[in-house]
Amino acid sequence: MMNILGTAKGITLVELLVAMSIFSLIVAGIISSKLEQQDQHISQLQAVEMQQSGRAVMFLIKKEIRMAGFDPFMQDNGAGIIMAGANNLSFSIGAGDDGKDNDGDGQVDEDRELETIAYAFLDPEGDGDDMTVSYNGAGAQVIAENILNLAFTYYDVNGGIPGSLADIKSVQITITTTTDVNQLARTTHNNTRTLNTRVYLRNMGL
Repeated sequence: MMNILGTAKGITLVELLVAMSIFSLIVAGIISSKLEQQDQHISQLQAVEMQQSGRAVMFLIKKEIRMAGFDPFMQDNGAGIIMAGANNLSFSIGAGDDGKDNDGDGQVDEDRELETIAYAFLDPEGDGDDMTVSYNGAGAQVIAENILNLAFTYYDVNGGIPGSLADIKSVQITITTTTDVNQLARTTHNNTRTLNTRVYLRNMGL
């Protein structure tokens, strides 16, 4: 019995260190795989959110810009493009039958009354990524966040550069959405989605 006990060997320090190293590598691999799966899940959610946000905003802009110059009573009410900037656009539409006092004079549905709408890439909330709309000169309302860029390009009836506001017959809208900086996956840059569409101003003499 004494001989057996005397010849029994335990685990050496080197063997223990090797075992711990192997175990650490296995744990690190599991954690890395888990984090990668989590990042992929976050990225997929962000992509869906960006796509939905961009499409919703684009639908609203298209719908309203297409109404620029609308004159329901054919009274030559002066509706049309008011300002055409690279990142902002304002226009007016006839609003003599919308049940609102658009010019603020206390009378509703006056003849030749106009509603003005202004879209802009502004930052009223101080986070650098807001798209706003303003109606009848009122304060800008944020309609979309996480917007990296909003751009307008203008064309005349021949597809060239318009010489004046009255020559604008179509508008190309480009919206680039991005991820919320507070919801980024572990990457070095934000994900982005860009949508483009061209709106023909059917009330502007096309």
